[in-house]
Amino acid sequence: MKVGVIGAGAISQRAHIPAFKKLGVEVIAIADVDEKKARSCAKKFGIPHYFASSRELLKQDLDLVSVCTPNKTHAEISIESARAGKHILVEKPMATSTKDADAIIRACEENGVKVCPILNWRYVPCVMQARQRIKDGRIGAIVSGHAVGHDFLPMAWSHGTWFYEKWGLLEDIGTHIIDIVNLLVQSQLVSATTKARDFTHNMPCHSHIQSLLSYSNDAIVDLDLSWVTGTHEMTVKLLGTAGTISLDLRNDQIVETHGFTTPLEDFRNSMSKVARVTWSALRGEYFKGALIYHREIIADFVKSLETGSKPPITGEEARLVIATIEAIEMDNEFHGDQTVSGLNDSRGRSHELRQKLEKCNGPL
Repeated sequence: MKVGVIGAGAISQRAHIPAFKKLGVEVIAIADVDEKKARSCAKKFGIPHYFASSRELLKQDLDLVSVCTPNKTHAEISIESARAGKHILVEKPMATSTKDADAIIRACEENGVKVCPILNWRYVPCVMQARQRIKDGRIGAIVSGHAVGHDFLPMAWSHGTWFYEKWGLLEDIGTHIIDIVNLLVQSQLVSATTKARDFTHNMPCHSHIQSLLSYSNDAIVDLDLSWVTGTHEMTVKLLGTAGTISLDLRNDQIVETHGFTTPLEDFRNSMSKVARVTWSALRGEYFKGALIYHREIIADFVKSLETGSKPPITGEEARLVIATIEAIEMDNEFHGDQTVSGLNDSRGRSHELRQKLEKCNGPL
C-alpha cells in the first residue's frame, strides 16, 4: 500500500508518519504549502517525493492519503482526494460544518473510496471497557455526566494558528471529549446550553467553554473545556440509576462505583493506576499520550481496506461530533447578543438549530 501525507506539521511528524513507518506501510510522498517544510519532512523520514500542493501529490500513484492540515482545509482536500480515487485518513474534526461533512461522505460514496476520521481518544482501553459495561447495564440508565477537557495552551505542541481561531478549543480538545460522550451515552442530542468566553480577555478565541448537553434518553452531560486552569485533565464521569463510571483518560483508569467506596478500594484503585502508569512509562508510551493510538486506528483502517470491511471510525460518527459542535456554537451565539435585533436573529438561529438537530442526529 502506497501512502501520501498532506501537511508536514506536528501531527503528521509525531503521529501519522511514525505510525505508517512502524506498520511497514510505504509513505512515498509528502505535501505542504510551505515547500521548505515538506522538503525537510521528506528528508527527516526518508520520503522519496515532496510537493508544495496537495493537487500535485494526488497525481501520484497512491492508495491512501493522510490529511494533516488545518481544520478548515479538511473538507476541500478530502473531497479532492476522493475524486482522485484515494482512500482518506483525516485528522479531527473531519470538517468544520455538517454541510462539509456531508460533502466528504458523499464524495467518498460517489468515488468508491473510504474515509476514516482520526478520533484517537476513543481507543484508550478504559473507554472501550466503559462502553461494554454500560452496554451490559452495569450502571443502569445514564442520568447525567461530567466531561472535562482541560489543557495548557497548545503553543508548545504546535505553531499552528488555527488553535486560536474563535472555536479552536472546541475543535481541538472538545472534538475528543464529545466523541467519547456520544460513544458512551448512545443517544440523540436534543439541545445544548452554552457559555463560552475568553477568560484572559486578550485572546481572539474562547479559552473556556461550558455546555450542558441534553439527550433524547433524558441524560444530561456537562461539558467543561478550558485552556486557562493550568491543568491537564481528560476525564468523563457518568452517573446511572445503578451506579457510576469514572474515566481518567490520560491515565487509562476506570472506576465503577456502587453504593460507596471504601479506603481499601481507593487504595487498590490507586495502586492499579500506579502500576499501569509505571509500566506505560517504562515502555516509552506514557509521555506520548493519546498519540500512541494513531497507530491502532491506522492499522485497523489499513486492514479494513485490505479486507473490504467497514472503517474503524466512520464519517457518520465524525459527523455526529460536528453536529454537536455546531449546536454548542449556535447556542452561544443565541445567548451572546441580547439586543432586540440580536434576539430576533437568534430566534432564527434557534429554529435553524432545532432543524439541524432533527436532521443531523441519526441513531448511533
